[in-house]
Amino acid sequence: MRKQRIYEFDLIKLIAMLSVFTIHFTRELENAGIQAAVKIFPDTIFHVYLGGFGVSLFFIVSGASLMYVYGDSCKLKQFYKKRFLAIYPMFWMAFLIATGIQFFRLQNINPAIPKWKIIYSVLGIDGNALWWGPNFYQLGEWFLGVIICLYVIFPLLRNCLIRSAVWTIVVSAVIFVLCILFFKGTLPIECFFLVRIPEFLIGMLFIKYRKYFSSWWMNLISAAVIITISCIPMENIHIMIRNLAIGASCFLIFANIFSRIPLRIYRKGVLSAACRVGGRYNYAFFLTHHFIITLAATWFSGAVLRRSEVWLLYLCVLGITAAATKLLYTLHGGIVQAFSKSE
Repeated sequence: MRKQRIYEFDLIKLIAMLSVFTIHFTRELENAGIQAAVKIFPDTIFHVYLGGFGVSLFFIVSGASLMYVYGDSCKLKQFYKKRFLAIYPMFWMAFLIATGIQFFRLQNINPAIPKWKIIYSVLGIDGNALWWGPNFYQLGEWFLGVIICLYVIFPLLRNCLIRSAVWTIVVSAVIFVLCILFFKGTLPIECFFLVRIPEFLIGMLFIKYRKYFSSWWMNLISAAVIITISCIPMENIHIMIRNLAIGASCFLIFANIFSRIPLRIYRKGVLSAACRVGGRYNYAFFLTHHFIITLAATWFSGAVLRRSEVWLLYLCVLGITAAATKLLYTLHGGIVQAFSKSE
């Protein structure tokens, strides 16, 4: 039997999407040498980088969504096939389109990049591999490689959680601490998938023990964590600890507040549209937004923008990204449907 959609997750994804979009917009303006009179939103929220805040929400809600769907039964073949079809066809399609646009715009594909590095893009990890030299990366960034790894280990985490939640939490905490203490490498620690397991696991735990996470005292603890981190100096606290604490606390508060909105309100008007964007189009938006922001920033390279012009550019780029997202989603759906009919 099909499960009831959890609309609050869609709204949390929408918040995460806008957080990541906004910080990428700010960074690309700076990279293009654009002098902006205002930032759309501050770079940090609760002493956490705005992009890190959005990504943390994504990881947590991804773990919760998978546990909600596969908590009772997870057949490996079916699970991995569904994850593969949900990720790779749309990514490959978007990658080919973006590569074609860049080819016509630049009149070349960098000949200095070894051709074998295309395997990084085929696997969806080219954003992670950038830390070891240029490749054919166009979109997706490091987030895609990390979420693929988390999806791969989800069945294992699920089985461990069912057998012993305590031991699963302890082992993930040990891995998290070891990563913070000993991880050294060109790749930034926030891009290393093992250090993201606790966020993913928190989402899974939220589904398994939702009645406890929905209690008033859990909301009180979450609010206390946010207030504490916001009000005291955090320079000596590792960024991943801050990301985990703020991401988990905000997720719990958002989920508990949004869950109290009646279903009839979710199913009509602006809120219904917001849930469709957050739930249906979030992956396509993730694939398109950075590429489009970068293109737009190059057109305004070196410009000096007033407050109204910054906001106008932001809204225009957001609108173009929304249109490209809808187009990619529709095109992908049509191609998948055509292949399904032919089979």
